[in-house]
Amino acid sequence: MYSVAVVNTILLLALPLWGLLAGPAATPPPTLTLRDGRTFQLAAPARQENGRVIFTTTEGKTYSLDAADVRSAVDRPPASTRTPKVYNPMDSQNLGAIAREERAKTGKTTELSSPRATASPGKPRPTRSPTPGAKKTPRPTRTPTPVPH
Repeated sequence: MYSVAVVNTILLLALPLWGLLAGPAATPPPTLTLRDGRTFQLAAPARQENGRVIFTTTEGKTYSLDAADVRSAVDRPPASTRTPKVYNPMDSQNLGAIAREERAKTGKTTELSSPRATASPGKPRPTRSPTPGAKKTPRPTRTPTPVPH
């Protein structure tokens, strides 16, 4: 018999290989639901032509139905939704994001919170350049004058 250590080593080496052999998880096939409640598993996504929905089931049968008889056609499973980010109101770095969320909830906008206006493409933006040779002169200091008693 093999020792426990040898069996554990073999299992640890075999598990990743088993995952490679299994392949990626299969996505469910497209589904078509009719108004009367019947559902069909589709071999390929349904297509619409001249007000009719044409589809082929996984059994190989092809159907052509009036578009009004179809309730919904799902080509792929719904995408997972991300959970919204929750900000800590006690963290001062998050205050700007919290304020933006509150303004968005209440529908308030200000010049500061609205998106930045872009400069018109025809006008160049002014730039500030230092003046050569200009020196700052010191400001005179004011000395208090003595008040006679």
